[in-house]
Amino acid sequence: MDMNPPPDNVNQNPPVRKPRPKARKLTYTKKRTQTQVKNKKPPPKRPAIRKITQTKRTKSRQQLYEYTSESDSEESDSVDSESDDSATDESDTDSSDEQPSRKRIAKYHSTSEFTSESESDSSESDISMDTSQQVTNEPIPNDVEGFNSSLCTTSEPSNFDINLFIGPTSFAVAQEVGYSYARFRHQGNMRCPKSNCEDSFSIKDLKNSDGSFLCRLFCLADGHGGSGCSAFLTNKIPSRLENMLCQYDYSQLDDQKVQEKFKQDITLLIKRLDDEYLDAKREEYRKWQNDVIHNRGRSNQVEPVDDGATLVINLFFGEWFINVNVGDSRTLVGCKTDNKWMVEFSSEDHKPYLERLALQIYSNGGVFVDNQDKPIKFDPFPQERNVRANLKNARIRLQAADNDLGVPYKNNNGIHFSLNVAATCGDLLFKLNPSKPVISCKPDIFFEKLGPFTEYNGNRFMLMSSDGLFDHLYSNKAELQNQTIATCIGQQLDARCQLKKIVAHLCNREGDRVLFENTLQEYDDCTCILVLM
Repeated sequence: MDMNPPPDNVNQNPPVRKPRPKARKLTYTKKRTQTQVKNKKPPPKRPAIRKITQTKRTKSRQQLYEYTSESDSEESDSVDSESDDSATDESDTDSSDEQPSRKRIAKYHSTSEFTSESESDSSESDISMDTSQQVTNEPIPNDVEGFNSSLCTTSEPSNFDINLFIGPTSFAVAQEVGYSYARFRHQGNMRCPKSNCEDSFSIKDLKNSDGSFLCRLFCLADGHGGSGCSAFLTNKIPSRLENMLCQYDYSQLDDQKVQEKFKQDITLLIKRLDDEYLDAKREEYRKWQNDVIHNRGRSNQVEPVDDGATLVINLFFGEWFINVNVGDSRTLVGCKTDNKWMVEFSSEDHKPYLERLALQIYSNGGVFVDNQDKPIKFDPFPQERNVRANLKNARIRLQAADNDLGVPYKNNNGIHFSLNVAATCGDLLFKLNPSKPVISCKPDIFFEKLGPFTEYNGNRFMLMSSDGLFDHLYSNKAELQNQTIATCIGQQLDARCQLKKIVAHLCNREGDRVLFENTLQEYDDCTCILVLM
């Protein structure tokens, strides 16, 4: 055994070799080197696009706004400013203290000046047709501050040629042009407004033959397919109604026979106006078709537009309120009882699911289809219920639409033209056979005796609006829609908000997420007329 010590140059503690670290794993779909990954540039940022998906609602939405008067809003502003100062001081000393939750309040401040365009009246002799379908991006001035809408205009009684000392003198009108959002990512959230508004309204004083005041007229027509029919109705109705009402005395309307005679006369008046417009359309299509044949398939004229319109007429005739309704535009009367705003009257929308209209549509050659143009089964036997549940979202088209006039009945994709309303004026395609029209223009007429206007102190109002207001609400039931709108208007009236701001608030459907849907791609024209009674 060797007992000699080891030499001095020998290391008694040899170094321990450390394990080599594991290589980093690359999780890519394709095999790439690390240098390629390092040199890769990040993708460019794309502009944010508008989401179209709709969130599911499980609970009923509650009112998130409180409408306060202008004086109350000034006091709340001062209180908020003081609370903000105190909150900042406390945050400097002790940042861990919890701040109290604040209640969200929508405040409306009065504007110092107000300017609006006067009501545009086209000539009564010509029937204007909407032939331009171009989209313009030019901004339209907004008359109301505090609302995020550049397409809304408002009007007050001073903008109309009426007697401000007779009848309902407190009213306001707001109208917003329909628009849609861009469908391409590079365009972002740009609004694309329609070339023109298809809604038309008229507010006039009808007079006797001696020039004295007869009644006040509020007329609204919601056009579809063009603005020709709506403009035609609002131009012709005032003079025709004036000639008819001169034969009546409002003190005799208590008699049921007089009311029945009134209903017959105004129904005949609307039918004659409808026939007059349809005859003009037939003549336009005949001239256009002859020009196409003469030029061997080409025409130098612009192809006619087959359009139509719904109609709402509200008359304040002495002590009487008279409502005339054709289509799905709506009139709502709200009143305050026991410190609650309730719905006193509302017109009924003429929809395909109504039993009294569905039978007539089917017997005259109409077919009920869904949004995909697929037929819906229909039982031709009368039902006991007033509403057919399977036709809740139905549309109307024709069984056989070939015609000698050349009125188009299909679009470029081969889908039939259809309507979701069961009563209109115009719409030649659905009235090619005058003796059996698929869709009629017969109105619903309602009478209510109000008494002298001096008896009411702002506890009742009348709202008339196109379907652009009600179709964008969260609820799709007419009763809930009416009560929601009545409560919203009543709260703002209690807070003494200006009428023009109330109607502008209703028309600006993207300004109130409590009432309206917020994930829509397109917004229809919207017109609201609010009258204090």
